[in-house]
Amino acid sequence: MTSYDSTIAGSYKGSGPVIECILDEGATTYTATTYTPDGLTHKTFTFATPLEEGQVVALSDDTACTYSATEGMPVVERASNGETLVIGQIVSTPKLHKFASATDADCDTLGERLTGHYYRTALVEFHIPGRIVKAQIMQNGSNACVPGVMTTLNFNMASAYTSGNRGYYFDAGASNGVGGIPLHYVAAGSDGNTYSALVLLTGLLYAVTGA
Repeated sequence: MTSYDSTIAGSYKGSGPVIECILDEGATTYTATTYTPDGLTHKTFTFATPLEEGQVVALSDDTACTYSATEGMPVVERASNGETLVIGQIVSTPKLHKFASATDADCDTLGERLTGHYYRTALVEFHIPGRIVKAQIMQNGSNACVPGVMTTLNFNMASAYTSGNRGYYFDAGASNGVGGIPLHYVAAGSDGNTYSALVLLTGLLYAVTGA
């Protein structure tokens, strides 16, 4: 195979939002003692699938990615074969939130890493233009809100136009949702319960009377 690629610069800032995201880099492997060239010892750990500044990432659709568990940040990861969740590019140097000095078994799932804050974060520039809003999701007991899937979110007029309410409110539904990309997971839960999530608005929304 012959490459005819050019070294001429050609990447330009887009109109998509830039937001701090949690990097899901896979399970950690902890090493209690590592020797440096000068003979000193220190503790280290590695990620199974580390990410770097400049790499393209996909939105994680793991059920652990709730608004509260992620402290309001979306979670991104390496793309998986066949998925349609590739969303942007890392535009800053990843920074570590907490050193993973626990045992490997305490950090082998995303839920455990989120709970222990054993992850790195970085700024990600989304290549999808839009506005990111914190939204209220009203559960219906049947349809979960999955990151990347807008189908089950309908603009909830009853909640949005209640006296004193401002902003974006969504009612969980079986279909029809358009005009956005949810960035957090909300379980189907119990009918009428509400949770927070970030939603990237990309177009016109489908509205229902709601509750």
